[in-house]
Amino acid sequence: LVQMCRQGDIGKVFYVYSNRLNLGKIRREENILWSFAPHDIAVILRLLGELPYEVIATGGSYLQPNIADTTITQLLFNNGVRAHIFVSWLHPFKEQRFVVVGEKNIISFDDVNKKLILHHQHVDFDVSQMPVPVRGEGEELDFGEAEPLRQECQAFVEAIQTRRPPLTDGASALRVLRVLQAAQRSLTTNGRVVTLDSFEGVAG
Repeated sequence: LVQMCRQGDIGKVFYVYSNRLNLGKIRREENILWSFAPHDIAVILRLLGELPYEVIATGGSYLQPNIADTTITQLLFNNGVRAHIFVSWLHPFKEQRFVVVGEKNIISFDDVNKKLILHHQHVDFDVSQMPVPVRGEGEELDFGEAEPLRQECQAFVEAIQTRRPPLTDGASALRVLRVLQAAQRSLTTNGRVVTLDSFEGVAG
């Protein structure tokens, strides 16, 4: 997915969103933001190649005081791209979906059903400059069926053997942590905008 975006298969990226939803597993030691959102934040940061300049998070605590059961986090980037991450452990069915909307096409990844689809859909403008949706077919793409954990372990071993820096190194983990901390700050202040330049989180 990252490779397709970087090689221009969808054109300029407009916005990104992810849904990570399920009924459970409900925790007492952390909220849904810290439990479900880190992976999607990591993918978005790698896809766009930069940190957001602003983070906004809102949510609700229904089962336990001060432990959010559902959150929506918005990330605003200097290149004009916006992203949002919706996570919840109070949802009737499992959904793990990641969507990248571009100028020429749209990519969606359904992790539950293991489907990566390139949607040949975009918006053109007619002679009067009115936006007109162009609805093409969806093309299901093969992305392999290797287990993610196995791939992570193999990448870790290869990094040690070749002394090549891994894709997910300590610096990338710090960037994810910084966004999480900013989102938590926004969440606890009822959705206040947190600017990363002025936010005193972890370095990275």
